[in-house]
Amino acid sequence: MGVATGGITRRQFVRRAGGLAVSAAAASQLEWLSACAGPGPADADWRRLAGLLDGPLVRPGTADYASLSLPFNRRYSGIRPSAVAVCTGPADVRESIRWSREHGVPIAARSGGHSYGGYSNTPGLIVDVGRMRRVEVDGSRGTVQVGAGARNTDVYRGLQPQGVAISAGRCPSVGISGLVLGGGFGFSSRKLGLTADSLVETEMVTASGRLVTCNERQNADLFWACRGGGGGNLGVNTGFKFRVHPVASVSIYELEWDWRDAHDAVRALQKVIARAPDEFSCRLGLGSSSKASAGGRPRPSISALGQYFGPRRELMDLLDPVLSAAPATRKLIADRTFWQAKSFFFHNVPQGRFAVKSSYADELLSDSAVDTLVRWVERWPGSSNQDGGGVAVFAWGGAMNRVPAAATAFVHRDSRLLIALDTAWGDREPERVVSANLDWLEGFSAAIRPHVSGSAYQNFIDPSLRDWQRAYYGSNFERLVAVKRRYDPDNVFRFHQSIPTRA
Repeated sequence: MGVATGGITRRQFVRRAGGLAVSAAAASQLEWLSACAGPGPADADWRRLAGLLDGPLVRPGTADYASLSLPFNRRYSGIRPSAVAVCTGPADVRESIRWSREHGVPIAARSGGHSYGGYSNTPGLIVDVGRMRRVEVDGSRGTVQVGAGARNTDVYRGLQPQGVAISAGRCPSVGISGLVLGGGFGFSSRKLGLTADSLVETEMVTASGRLVTCNERQNADLFWACRGGGGGNLGVNTGFKFRVHPVASVSIYELEWDWRDAHDAVRALQKVIARAPDEFSCRLGLGSSSKASAGGRPRPSISALGQYFGPRRELMDLLDPVLSAAPATRKLIADRTFWQAKSFFFHNVPQGRFAVKSSYADELLSDSAVDTLVRWVERWPGSSNQDGGGVAVFAWGGAMNRVPAAATAFVHRDSRLLIALDTAWGDREPERVVSANLDWLEGFSAAIRPHVSGSAYQNFIDPSLRDWQRAYYGSNFERLVAVKRRYDPDNVFRFHQSIPTRA
């Protein structure tokens, strides 16, 4: 007989979680959930929780349950919560945590719900702060107060009238909480630093149900951990205060090349990255997609896009070497306001059911590494998901690397590049197609491993990553464990790759 978990057995849970596509991650998560074995709270207990909240408690069978129970990565859509506490303020978060501890119900914190590993979902209680979206700029102090549920688009919308910004992400629906707690980067980060580097204060509810303020003077160790320690590990953040930066005009670029010129384009673009100032950003993408198929076979493509804090003429000078080495089949280089550029870059990726593996490189990629990227993109096995599979290479460095590795929990301060391998498949894909995509991703990761550092980006969290403690947190891991032990000694906020209470 399986272990009872939220009214279903362990075996049923794994099957509902998507079979082969997610069973390894789901089974690991169940090691924690199985400790909560038992019949679960009675309906009267759930009604009592509902009465304690200002926001609604959404349970199976109610109108909003279908939409609120789905994670962003549909790969984990089989994990259905017993309830979602839609919190309207810190008091709702506090009551949810206290109630869940009293009844032994596992909890997961959720802001935008974009956890790549499905960790913002649980068969227990989701503490959802998605309605807490206020954005208030204090121009006299050069700061902005942001609710924990604000999305990138909310943050930009609130900042634009004041002509100021923080370094935020490209995906409009990503929640600010997950972004900043894992570090956070975007097309402004080489100039403005990580999202976490602009954080000056955060408010959170700890595992004991206590609302605390964290900054350099109050709960300084917890504040340190909130800048790169990852979301959902230490409590539920309810608000953030950021230092803002004046912004005005920028220039943008988007380039595409014929696939036969991929080697030349990557090599030349890396040379541009090597000498570019902080004002320059770059995302290089090599991928195959079913929507660009020819004769039923995926067709590979290569493109680059980015932003420059300066005029078009200077950006054209920077890009001239790569355009000379590999003439573009499509070229856009233009002046824009910062806000026009933000809208140009907005794109929700990846989508559907997907898997991502990331790594950092301390040096620019060798010719052998570039050959590996090209060769493995050409091998993508295909699927019905039009996002396809491939690799994104992000220029790192600049202001992101000027903060000492120990100054915040975010340790990746010596890297030159961030590399993300990904693949996606459709909702009704045959098991053989899912297996082929995951095998391809594992093979691609193994092939690129000799060329990268072994570190990985915690916001591209990967349930299959074995040495994740070192990969995500490096030399900062033991200090994170100490903070966890102080603020969550009973390991209430726990998932497959959460910070443990013992190193």
